[in-house]
Amino acid sequence: MIFRFFVYGIVIVILSDIPNNFGIAYYGAYAIIGFLMLSICILPFRTALILLLMLAIAGKDIVSFGDLADAQLLYSTSSIWQMRLGPIRPSWFVFTVILCQFFKARKITLPPFINRAILWFATVPVITGLIYGGFFGDYASIEVVRDLKFPLMLLMSTILFLSLYRTDPRNLTLVLSVFVGVLLARHFIDLLYFVANFGPAIAEGVNRVSEDSAKGGVVFLIFFGVILIWVRKRVLLGSAITILSILLLATYGTRMLWLTFLLGGIVLLSILGIRRSVFFVSMMGLLTTVSIWTLFITKPESLEVITARSITITQGRDVSKFDVGVNPNIISRIDPVRFAEGLNIIDSVKRRNAYMWGMGYGGFYDDIALKFPLILIKASAFPDYSFETGKFYSAHFFPLVIYLKYGLLGLVLIPALWIIPGSNIFRKLRNRNIFSKGKPMLLNGMMLCMVAFLVTAMFQLYWSGKGLFINGMIIASCVEFTKQYQNLHKIKVLEND
Repeated sequence: MIFRFFVYGIVIVILSDIPNNFGIAYYGAYAIIGFLMLSICILPFRTALILLLMLAIAGKDIVSFGDLADAQLLYSTSSIWQMRLGPIRPSWFVFTVILCQFFKARKITLPPFINRAILWFATVPVITGLIYGGFFGDYASIEVVRDLKFPLMLLMSTILFLSLYRTDPRNLTLVLSVFVGVLLARHFIDLLYFVANFGPAIAEGVNRVSEDSAKGGVVFLIFFGVILIWVRKRVLLGSAITILSILLLATYGTRMLWLTFLLGGIVLLSILGIRRSVFFVSMMGLLTTVSIWTLFITKPESLEVITARSITITQGRDVSKFDVGVNPNIISRIDPVRFAEGLNIIDSVKRRNAYMWGMGYGGFYDDIALKFPLILIKASAFPDYSFETGKFYSAHFFPLVIYLKYGLLGLVLIPALWIIPGSNIFRKLRNRNIFSKGKPMLLNGMMLCMVAFLVTAMFQLYWSGKGLFINGMIIASCVEFTKQYQNLHKIKVLEND
């Protein structure tokens, strides 16, 4: 089943990646993707949601070559995340299609932690947004809508997939197969871009392949490759997936992604226990060595740049190249942007006494505590109007965003959407013989990878419509798997490759 969706995914990825300078090919691909999007509104609920998931994973939402490339800058593609109609943003087209599915969805009873989140998003940030002026700011029409995207896309996606699972528990295996198959297709094409040296540049002559918000899915594939070797005994296939995924993980050049991968690995080891962890660590060490060696042979200049970036995680950056406007310390040198954001957000929230509930929808902070470096303007870390008005509406670190908008209470309620279902599976799978004969080994293996991937999903996929839609599917899958595991004697799980 996974291979079938891999083939479908290849076709959709190719269609979604055709750029607007390809003439008639672009318009043809755009028409096909647009037709598929429209058909989702009339197709049966199960088929429509599966097709939407495939289109969502396959299409890139960010396409840029960066300042150091020779190719055309900021081109667009036929991806569903690039479809525009005047000022209407692509994510709202997707949101409209999602909204149509609610008329088909089955009425379900939601878990308490989701109900609490719905109640919170519908009340507290609305009130605080009114009190602290978020709804009346100069760019409220942009920023309030952007803030509303977080709860709407995340919770609507979660509810839709939970409804799909309630119609037939076997849909869980189907959805996970779609997720893995299309994710493999997306990153297989990215690998071809790496070989062809096509994509945004991280340094002169060094290609980082992709800036797509969901490129963090490569972390899931690394874990999945090892599970294939261990559980399914598919050594060649699992080794190829893991080696090439590690290569892409390094090539993407995102330090936060590297850290969440390590944290996910720790979660996975905690579930497996000491004896099985030895095998996992040994296999990962061997495959990582092969992957780095492959990168050295094929793109030595890329390895040099990546090594230099990795060193900054512990030693910090060169102060002369990236000053944050204060006496440097090791934290500010490791990540000057997030360091400055953190101090400014804490200071702004403190001055408004919004510790517990945050600034609400449209909430903003200033850079009085720590002036942002002018180099951030060139780096496009913030919109131009933020530097013009001195009001900054977002940050580049998930906990900082949640604290700014929703306060300390939000830091408890919102991460719980990931932590509660993840911890439930963690307790049920930890040190259990989940891969013995007669067990749904592939399903258990995919969910084991999903729990390890939750760290990356929460910290890396929270800021885009695409990432939030995928996160909703992940949360719903964790909730459904827990229910099936608890009622295993009543439910016959379909195990199908």
